[in-house]
Amino acid sequence: MSSKRHIRRKACKGKHRYTNAADAQAAISGLHRRKGYQGYMQTYHCSFCGGYHFGHPPRFKHPTYR
Repeated sequence: MSSKRHIRRKACKGKHRYTNAADAQAAISGLHRRKGYQGYMQTYHCSFCGGYHFGHPPRFKHPTYR
């Protein structure tokens, strides 16, 4: 059975980990104050590291009809 360690490392690489959702939300507010509105962002719990990150939500994918 192969290890999924490299996938876990890649999933959180370059992201800042916050201990709770409130800290991540405060970071979003700080980012908007420093750089202006960057579009809607949300916090999410990371199943790989157990912390919280933030980012733009995934776009809804419409089904393709043929």
